[in-house]
Amino acid sequence: MSDVSLSGVLSFLDVDDLATVVEQVRARRGERTKRVQRDGRTFLFAAPEGEQKPTEVVWLDISAEFDTQTVEVFADRCESRGVDGTLLTTGDGEQAREILALSFATEEQLEEPETEGEEPELLVDPEDVDVPITLETLDDLVEALEEHDLDEDVIDEYHEPHQPAFEDVLEEIDAEEEATAAATDESSSGLGVTGLALLAVVLVILVGAALFLLGVF
Repeated sequence: MSDVSLSGVLSFLDVDDLATVVEQVRARRGERTKRVQRDGRTFLFAAPEGEQKPTEVVWLDISAEFDTQTVEVFADRCESRGVDGTLLTTGDGEQAREILALSFATEEQLEEPETEGEEPELLVDPEDVDVPITLETLDDLVEALEEHDLDEDVIDEYHEPHQPAFEDVLEEIDAEEEATAAATDESSSGLGVTGLALLAVVLVILVGAALFLLGVF
């Protein structure tokens, strides 16, 4: 088992790579998927073996920055088409649960804001709110990958060290110091030559003046 954290690798994936990973999981489950992009969002339409039409739509999000309105629209469209809706995010899971709960909470579960323009506050635990779509978080994806023995494959495919080796850092520091020292030496050398040149000019002027004075007297 690699020392690299699977959740850490997944959290760095862009939405296209995330879609590829989820497609691999669904393939292991015997499902066919089709990737679709609409309005800057990425969806996977999934159909289990034996089904000709999709039975589920997975909305992939890497930042959990969706809002209550877009979530409600997504749920309505899934319901109108008779498919299950799933929101899968590798972002802040707690934030995602909060937004889902706010989107579908009843009046009794919400406290309306006193100031116009502010969002209502949830009076209950987000888990106590019935939502018409399924939320899958980073932890759920990690569990699915491990269940289907895809975790090591994903790490090998997508892991890139984000910190250079300690020796590399030291070498970079040494190189920078050497470059700075070399630039300082060149600057000092240039000033020395310039100073000698100026001194020679001054001596020439002084000698010339002295000879002129001797010639006059």
